[in-house]
Amino acid sequence: MTTPAIGILKRRFPDAAIHVLARPWVAPVFSANPDVDTVIEYTVAKGLNGVKHRIELARALGTTGYDAAVVFPNSMDSALVIWMARIPNRLGYDKDCRGLFLNLPVPTPADKAERHEVYYYLRLIDYLVQGDEVRADRDAEGPFIPRLRLVVPAQGRQGAERLLKDAGADQEGPLVVFNPGAAYGPAKCWPVESFMALGQALVSRLQGCRIIVLGTERERALAETISNAIGVRGYNLAGRTSLEEAMGIIESSDLLVTNDSGLMHVGAALSRPTVAIFGSTNPVTTGPWSENSVVVRHELPCSPCLKRECPAGFECMRDITPEEVLDACLHQLDAG
Repeated sequence: MTTPAIGILKRRFPDAAIHVLARPWVAPVFSANPDVDTVIEYTVAKGLNGVKHRIELARALGTTGYDAAVVFPNSMDSALVIWMARIPNRLGYDKDCRGLFLNLPVPTPADKAERHEVYYYLRLIDYLVQGDEVRADRDAEGPFIPRLRLVVPAQGRQGAERLLKDAGADQEGPLVVFNPGAAYGPAKCWPVESFMALGQALVSRLQGCRIIVLGTERERALAETISNAIGVRGYNLAGRTSLEEAMGIIESSDLLVTNDSGLMHVGAALSRPTVAIFGSTNPVTTGPWSENSVVVRHELPCSPCLKRECPAGFECMRDITPEEVLDACLHQLDAG
């Protein structure tokens, strides 16, 4: 969701070199982005080794000659490393005492819970260029409509093609991707039984339909349960793809059915027809930023609770029926 902000930054400073510092598991999101010149991967260990790694990283950044750093993450750690690198202009949100390490602290917007996080990141760039003729929230022709930008690396497309072929899923017919997991916690996850019923309905309704179940290694057993219930048209690729390859599979799909997750945003950025199922989180702020998406959600008095685990009866997800999601899927497939 930071890619629109990076795009504005590149447009405002076309001759600047833009480097992105990212953890390895998100680096592929930026590696083929034409607005990004270099992606620097970093992994910070825990304990004393973690302190050593941070110092080494800060020293390396400090010798590169950066003029400014935009700190998108809200973590203290991200601001600390940039401060240790002695980058002269350090811009970020002033939250949780992070202002100690930022010489360009930005107050948290009062309407943060009422607008999508795309605008939350754009506002940082707005502060950077404020007073200039180019603003992050508008074009010369009128209101600026931010767009996510994601380019699948060549190795991702090639890997996706190989994985589909090896699984026997490179056939004619609709290609549907299920993403039944979510890193944030189980409160964001539609029940596995519902994914199973939806998969069975899709393969019986759509001739030649293939369903690819994606996820992490930790979600492999969950994905296996779903693919087994679907039968010969269900393929479990959880734990078998890199992020680039998962991006390639989603890019080649006809439909993505997903919980609120990172892969949901991948589908939105690639403008794939998407059905996003929401429970504890807020689609206003973290929903799929795409006109080619549908959100299925039941509003409850406790929604959105933003909890990792439901302390009540999980009705917000349990009450969403496979039939409801099937209708949304068929609508998206027809529209696509």
